[in-house]
Amino acid sequence: MKQESITIREKETAAKIQNTRINAVRTKDIAKKGVRVFADGKIGISGAIGEVAEDKLVENAVRNLGTGISYPYPLSKDRKDHRSYNNNPMSAEELMSITESVLETLSKEYSDFDFSETVSANEITKEMRNSEGLDLEYKDAYFALGLILREKKSANLFDGLIMCVCRQFDLDKFWAFNRSYLEAYRNPVALPEGEVLPVFTLTPDNLLGFLNKSLNGERFATGSSIFTGKLGEQLFNEKVTLEQNRNPLYEPGAFFDMEGVVLPEDRYVLIEDGKPVSVFTDKKTAELYNLPHTGSASGACDDMPSLSTVPLRFRTDSQDLTKALNGQPAILVVISSGGDFTPDGSFAAPVQVSFLFDGERIIGKLPQFTMRSHLNQMLGEDYIGTFENTVFYLGDIPSQLQGYYMTIMK
Repeated sequence: MKQESITIREKETAAKIQNTRINAVRTKDIAKKGVRVFADGKIGISGAIGEVAEDKLVENAVRNLGTGISYPYPLSKDRKDHRSYNNNPMSAEELMSITESVLETLSKEYSDFDFSETVSANEITKEMRNSEGLDLEYKDAYFALGLILREKKSANLFDGLIMCVCRQFDLDKFWAFNRSYLEAYRNPVALPEGEVLPVFTLTPDNLLGFLNKSLNGERFATGSSIFTGKLGEQLFNEKVTLEQNRNPLYEPGAFFDMEGVVLPEDRYVLIEDGKPVSVFTDKKTAELYNLPHTGSASGACDDMPSLSTVPLRFRTDSQDLTKALNGQPAILVVISSGGDFTPDGSFAAPVQVSFLFDGERIIGKLPQFTMRSHLNQMLGEDYIGTFENTVFYLGDIPSQLQGYYMTIMK
């Protein structure tokens, strides 16, 4: 009988902010452990929250072999890889000092706004080991500031936000950017003339969500993906390359999947030079549909490995944002909620908060509008590029700006 264990420990100290004041402080320190046992092509799983003896979990997992759940796939094996991405986590005292300093400045200099939500210091450890020689460990710590702002004269629930996620917080860089950012909120400007305008986003959530669905190996194999039957075709701009990317330097999270797979250089190319070249799979999907295995299993530590979503990242393909705009004013989208893609790739979304910017600085806050396009246009003829974000300080974890020409409906 073979055996595998997954242990996750998460520590968090969080300051709850309301009306630009600390309303409450909470701490949590949660340990979760899952054990899997394998025999005769079957799997038994057991899990618990808190400190529970492993032999007890193994006993329960062996008992659960009787449910007859099939798992005939080889275990990941013979690999030791321990990584720590931040050996200097923020203490609770540091968190409170930084939070109080930020709130004091916001209260004094931006009293026309209210700020709410959460500032937190987080630590995470994830370990995966098995009887086949697998020994993986990921450790990390990061600071996260996410404040919703509301203009006091506004009837809205929120009018914008301030974001920062970093492993080492830099207060000077934070204010160097956010002072100009908040001043732009005070400067309403009109939308530029024209029906089609350059639009940039820091977090293309709708796009990445649609691509996650479309590049899912099971959806692809069963014909419900927009890419079914189109691998290798030149669908997009030749600059576009999209990867499944598990490198924690780009996003805090384990560098291995829930089946213990570590990818070469922590990434796997799915769209290359504008051509879809692969879909993502776990062990089951790869074998069932005869697809390449891409190490994409997800799930909880006490669940069956499954295929749902993966961390996707576009490869940076452009350098000079100002040159790309060639003097044309652009729109930076900060909040766009309520939009989506249709199954055929058409896209429309209302934009609640956005700014006019020239590639180097934010000029002013724009009125609400709706934008629309199509996947093939956004990543094809209307694609501007994916740039490293050197304009807006959102922390020391690398971020990107991605731009496309979009139809604007005022």
